[in-house]
Amino acid sequence: MKHLRGRPKAFDEAEAVRLAMHYFWEHGYDNASLDKLLPAMGIKKSSFYHTFKSKEELFSRTLDLYREEVLAQMEQLKKELGPKQALIKVLHLTIDELKSTGEVKGCLVVNSGQECYKKYPDLSQQVAVEYRYFSALFTRFIEEGKANGEIYTPLPSNILASRFLNAMNGLLVTIQAGVEEEMIIDIVQSIEEIID
Repeated sequence: MKHLRGRPKAFDEAEAVRLAMHYFWEHGYDNASLDKLLPAMGIKKSSFYHTFKSKEELFSRTLDLYREEVLAQMEQLKKELGPKQALIKVLHLTIDELKSTGEVKGCLVVNSGQECYKKYPDLSQQVAVEYRYFSALFTRFIEEGKANGEIYTPLPSNILASRFLNAMNGLLVTIQAGVEEEMIIDIVQSIEEIID
């Protein structure tokens, strides 16, 4: 009797992508070999290739998921706190992560931008698109904060969003360099002042 090759074992695709996202986030793209990714995702090689085709395609999907999750978190914070305080809360979540774990993972998009720049052109292009998305999201929050009287700074919202995002990314690098807590507190205060 001829042996027929069956389909790969079914698995929760969304959960596998989420697990991969966290693995990439913690270890980076280059350090995420399939031998390490597959156990982290809880799937077999045949299922991986049947569903994702390549590591690059999987990583692209994790960037999509990251955007969706950050958007949902930001919208929930805005609903609870208002647009300005939502932005400030995101900033403080980084500090909370540092205090509770002793380290910060940073932003998956920014981390990926540093790693993929000029090395993986397609991924680098997607990272640039994702970064513009987050810039537009922060711009929208600042515009809403201005409209409801929370933010008074007269500079254009897109400039404020760019300054805020870049300052946050600078804070992450500073934290990862191991600076003292007093400096971190001062930097956080200066970032908050961007959207006064």
